[in-house]
Amino acid sequence: MPKVSVIIPVYNAEKYLHACLDSVVNQTLADIQIICVDDGSPDSCPQILDEYAAKDQRFTIIHQQNVGIAGARNAAYPYIKGEYTLFVDDDDTIEPDLCEKAVAIADAEQADTTYFFFDHGQNQNRTKIHRWSCKMKELTAKHSLTENDYTLLVHYCMIWLQLWRSCFLLDNNIQCPIGQYNEDIFMQWKSQIHKPKLALLPETMYHWRFHSLSTSNDPSKKYWRGLPATYDRIKEMLQETGNYHGEWKRLFLYQKLKNFCDMYFHLPTYQQAECLRMVKDRIGQDELEYLSQKNKLKRRVRVFYYALQGSRFAAAENTIHIALRKAEITFRKFRDKLKRAA
Repeated sequence: MPKVSVIIPVYNAEKYLHACLDSVVNQTLADIQIICVDDGSPDSCPQILDEYAAKDQRFTIIHQQNVGIAGARNAAYPYIKGEYTLFVDDDDTIEPDLCEKAVAIADAEQADTTYFFFDHGQNQNRTKIHRWSCKMKELTAKHSLTENDYTLLVHYCMIWLQLWRSCFLLDNNIQCPIGQYNEDIFMQWKSQIHKPKLALLPETMYHWRFHSLSTSNDPSKKYWRGLPATYDRIKEMLQETGNYHGEWKRLFLYQKLKNFCDMYFHLPTYQQAECLRMVKDRIGQDELEYLSQKNKLKRRVRVFYYALQGSRFAAAENTIHIALRKAEITFRKFRDKLKRAA
């Protein structure tokens, strides 16, 4: 049995696929299985995958019709043979010793999920990584987690940000919701209600390629429009498992309200009306009660919902927040352009 099964969903990534596969093939831990799911990719990705598989018997290639990244990841589950599972996206790369180091820590700690750090490729932000490092070190040293701890874990929801114990994934049926975007958020929620044993590899091991074709970099894509449906499904899961109360309910409402607000501020002006309609349909009594309580929501978020309920003062303040947000985005783009030119 291989030590790690690496799952790579592949679609329309011929420009980056070689770099991704090479970073996996050249792991210092050779005892790995590489499961690549060609999700009906229209470019040369299917041929590239077959070429790698012809040279390396560790590859398992699945060719299927396009169903989206969630379905592509799930298609790999029946083929998992490794004691651990690692997810890698087709346009990203990993450090050559990621599997070796993460497995060593997971084995020593008997961890169900072993976290590590990432950067944004050219847009690296070491300050954020170090700040998170301190918080994660404190968190993984605890025997029991508090509501604030779960807040941190659910916010850092990317499923490629951790090495998973395969039996934890499979026994608890922790899969991506088919046909739904924001699949990472749902999977992290489902993982955390099973209270996995955590460990930390405090090094930057994953390189997230943040480019113009990335789904998460385009607010006009279904990635953002699917966010309300994702929270509908999370709430349904919490209710079905008897967890929609206490700290889980408060955490759910906090993250839902914050993320809906963030979604609105990220969208271009012509899509904000559609966003408001979606948000209004999903603000019920639970959300209103939470807004009325003293909690961790920032003023910017509260103002957004007060404006949504018809407050003129909140609407005026919300307009100012939007203008500041646009100015911040413009400044960042200009700064990044200068850095690339240098």
